[in-house]
Amino acid sequence: MPSGVTYHFLRSSSELYAALPRWSALWRDDPVATPFQSPEWLAPWWRQFGRDELRAVAIARDGVWIGFLPFFLNREPYTGERQLLPMGISACDYLDGLFAPACSAGQIREALNLLLREPGWDVFSAWQMPAHSRLYHAVRQMNAGNVREFEGESCSRMRAVRMAGLPERIRRDATYYRHRAQRLGNLELQVADACNWPEAFGALRRLYTEDRLERGESGVLSDVRVLEWHRQALPQLERSGMLRLYSLRLNGEIIGVLYSLVDLPWRPMRSQYFYLTAYSKRRAALNPGTLLAALAVERAAEEGVAIVDMLRGQELSHHHWCLEWRATRGFALESAAQTFGVEKAA
Repeated sequence: MPSGVTYHFLRSSSELYAALPRWSALWRDDPVATPFQSPEWLAPWWRQFGRDELRAVAIARDGVWIGFLPFFLNREPYTGERQLLPMGISACDYLDGLFAPACSAGQIREALNLLLREPGWDVFSAWQMPAHSRLYHAVRQMNAGNVREFEGESCSRMRAVRMAGLPERIRRDATYYRHRAQRLGNLELQVADACNWPEAFGALRRLYTEDRLERGESGVLSDVRVLEWHRQALPQLERSGMLRLYSLRLNGEIIGVLYSLVDLPWRPMRSQYFYLTAYSKRRAALNPGTLLAALAVERAAEEGVAIVDMLRGQELSHHHWCLEWRATRGFALESAAQTFGVEKAA
């Protein structure tokens, strides 16, 4: 082990919250980290869904974090299976650890070995990991013969372009419906700030819930814990510069809302992530879903964003948008793998 490199567990919520400054500094130092790995997103998630069974591992050099594996122990209520899972599971389109450029592959494997030697788990698994994930590749390189690999759900993306650069069908529809809406009055795409994000989020919840009830579904925003998570995260995301909560307004009426997150400006191939969208069925004649998405893509391009990532399961993600689909990765490892040999850090 190189001099000055240490590994330590964070086993409780209090330890996690005390480490928020170091977590934030590492997130900023990881060149491929998305907003879904940020403490602004995950710490509020943990406050709602964590059960104080944290199994996170931090890698530090001379006291400075260079790696973070944010796992926790989950007990499956029906089978009793004890699962080691990444924080944000089932709520994030991209799951991963955090690693500074100075963190080596061997050091990541060493942290994994320490995590897997811990007693009390049956299955260690993660999914929705980017293909470039250093954590995913570290698991693949370990001396464990029973790692099962699989594909997660694909996410779709496109270049951020102004209206003139959109695919022909989308550009034509967006232009037509924008002109149609403008004949009815003032059409505005508003970005939420510290003062008005509650109004925009409230409209998102209302429109999203109305749509799901019409389909006979409950929808994710019907869960009280999910709502509280986002209400805690939104002001933190706004202060950090990562929130882009758009509301499409016609004469002041909100007819569509898009909840999105954006990389900070220094990220390579800066991306914006379209997380959740909803629009007024009463205004369906104006096609507010397509109009909102097109205007948001144009706004992202104006801001210097390179890639718009529509993530998984977006209703907007059909062939007219000419999207590029990228598979995510996953793995599962049975607890018998605790017996494999330890690899020393490089």
